[in-house]
Amino acid sequence: MTPPAAHLDGYVTDVAYPDYFHREIMPVWLCSTLQALGRRTPDLQQPYTWLELGCGTGISTVIAAATNPQGQFIGLDLNPDAIAQAQALAQAVGVPNVRFVCQSFEAALAADAEALPPCDFIVSHGVYSWISTSNRAALRQLLERHLRPGGVLYLAYMSQPGSAAMAAAQKLVHLATQDMAGSSTDKTDAGLALLQQMAEAGTGYCTEHPRIATELGQLRGMDRRYIAHEFLNAHWESLHVADVMADLAPAGCDYAGSATLLENIDGASLPEQSLPLLNRLRQQGRSVAAQETFKDIARNQNQRRDIYQRHHPQGNGLSTDAHRHALLAQRIALLPAAPSLQAPLPAAFTLDTRIGPVQMPMAHVAPLLAALQNGPQSYAQLVQLPLYAQQPGAVSQLLQLLAWVGWVQFVRPDWQTDASPAPATSAMLERLNAALALRPCGQPAVHYQAHAAAGSAIPMP
Repeated sequence: MTPPAAHLDGYVTDVAYPDYFHREIMPVWLCSTLQALGRRTPDLQQPYTWLELGCGTGISTVIAAATNPQGQFIGLDLNPDAIAQAQALAQAVGVPNVRFVCQSFEAALAADAEALPPCDFIVSHGVYSWISTSNRAALRQLLERHLRPGGVLYLAYMSQPGSAAMAAAQKLVHLATQDMAGSSTDKTDAGLALLQQMAEAGTGYCTEHPRIATELGQLRGMDRRYIAHEFLNAHWESLHVADVMADLAPAGCDYAGSATLLENIDGASLPEQSLPLLNRLRQQGRSVAAQETFKDIARNQNQRRDIYQRHHPQGNGLSTDAHRHALLAQRIALLPAAPSLQAPLPAAFTLDTRIGPVQMPMAHVAPLLAALQNGPQSYAQLVQLPLYAQQPGAVSQLLQLLAWVGWVQFVRPDWQTDASPAPATSAMLERLNAALALRPCGQPAVHYQAHAAAGSAIPMP
């Protein structure tokens, strides 16, 4: 049976998903996070392959390829219009190490196994919760077929319990609009109007979940294309982290940590009163699944950005010496969003977290910011600063925190600060930045600029 024109396999395709850039799926971000967690990583100084499943219009895939010449990058999506846009961007910029494939996960699985190569990274953002159970199974089979031993999986999805309250609203919007005439954005308007009328009528659902009214207000100010992809798909599921872990285990993938760096720091991301309870679970030997479920409830988590690794014959954990060596070799650069040291710094700065605002003394990070004013520094140099000399391990968490805030960025290990890029590379990056200047990403819209040293893109003030 031919699917309706507005959908392919239950997924909205008549309107393009708006451009989103996700720093968390970039190779350097993933590797520096794993190194902080004491885990083995792919070698970014050697050729590697990175695959995005559900790449949309390819903005993140093109940025990753243009700023990481050591890698080969592939974007796969079932929407032919989105793939055409991705290919057009890559060709206009002149990125040589990227290609795009127009296929569903099930079609990719049915194709010749050699059609996609073995991969060191497989990433998927904003897809897993919005596809059918059979497509989720196909995605996992693609991992089993194509992710190398020791390879890295990034998987983002809606999680329990924070997103569960929207499940009923999504179901109603989908059912109430599926037979309406018009585009998906027209249906979005009708669906949001219905939800707003129900909120104003004081229905039991909206009374029981007072946050719904707040979230509806936020949705009204967002791109309707985004809302269409969020609410109008036939498949929508808020997932338990424990179930995701269990589903990925047959592919040999173990949970490593969160690409949302703050969530790897319990003291900054969990309510203080919950920490003794979490420590008790650990002392009792409870599973990682139990611990992560506890954290999701403590934060009322609504989205997870999980990092998994496939089993490596030599293990994915680093020895103490190897972990220390990996950290000391990291290099870090200051970003434009960091506070200027030309004016007096405030006593503290505020972290906007799932548990509310968290205050961090500026004195804890001011020496790092001052040292980085002079250019990229290695971890080995930063731990020599007087404040950290007696507690070098604290620097790792502080750098992760500053990267999450957007004040610093980890540097590509193959980047040579004293070497000028080839003219062709410089011209390509100039073309990319010209294209990015015309394509703000995200909600609210942010302009990004390619940052070759970081192998990523950074928001511009």
